[in-house]
Amino acid sequence: MKQRNPISKLLQPLVLVVACFGFGFSYSSDFNVEKETDNISVTAFGDGFITVSENGCIKWISGDGKIVQSKSIQDLKFSTVAANGKYLISAGNDGTIYYAKEDCVFKPIHSGTVKTVNCLTLFKNKVLAGCNSGELRIGSLDQKLEFANVELTGNILSLSSNETYCYGLTNHGEIFCTSNGTEWNVIDFNEMYKGYYQSCTFSKILVTQNQVAVVGNNSDGEPVLYFSSKGNVWTERPLIYTDEEGFKAKLNEVHRDIFYDTMHDQYLLLLAQGKLMTIPACSHCHQLYKITDAEIHAISGNDKNIILVGENDYIQLINTELL
Repeated sequence: MKQRNPISKLLQPLVLVVACFGFGFSYSSDFNVEKETDNISVTAFGDGFITVSENGCIKWISGDGKIVQSKSIQDLKFSTVAANGKYLISAGNDGTIYYAKEDCVFKPIHSGTVKTVNCLTLFKNKVLAGCNSGELRIGSLDQKLEFANVELTGNILSLSSNETYCYGLTNHGEIFCTSNGTEWNVIDFNEMYKGYYQSCTFSKILVTQNQVAVVGNNSDGEPVLYFSSKGNVWTERPLIYTDEEGFKAKLNEVHRDIFYDTMHDQYLLLLAQGKLMTIPACSHCHQLYKITDAEIHAISGNDKNIILVGENDYIQLINTELL
């Protein structure tokens, strides 16, 4: 029996365009298409969401999908945004990092680097910022971030944390983790699984309460997904799905991002060309869906909604109760 489509066809994309002004908050009804930008990262914050774009624009999105505030920082190209229950952090080129509380008053963080910050996470009251050439910065919000003593050679592309562990990865197949921000464990995935799995280039890591997931491509250029309970032993999840004709097919789309839908106990793998794959606990129940013709760059969510953001200020809100 074909699985019910968990991405309801009744859900329509909400495409929002907003102009960004100055360094203070601003509101706009000017929907000039020329001012559209690509939203490249998004995170849940409070009851809503925060998305950032390469033109230095930050947008606050309410729980019902409306842009309620926007702000731009001159000469800054955002690359990433992250948040926890108390703080929001965003970063970009030249080592620039800002943080804010729920009052949305932004303050700079002394990153200690001039490199572009590729990824961020908040772990045990510390900010972690990943850069190229294995440079990982760590520290509190009100102090200069220090160089973390972890031996890495690749570019740090992704960081993820929960209450107990923080994980990261590089484009050289290095996967690293810590429980305290001081002592680190690093494994070379490609060396460890040489002759067993194909060599891989990973780009995203995601830690949930029960396991860790990494996504990337193997040496043949095919998308891959691996799971681990502690980050030491990894098992591949074949990305096979049932197509519209009921036949088994192998995923070949380029991946963009990954998110864990807690309510439905499934991963959502965001793909190029506006596609999304649902990955539940059942390895035979993967489904691939076409969401939009727009390119979606990032995915996040909270207890009520999942949000997709992408090119030309594309924003789509999906109510989890309808999945």
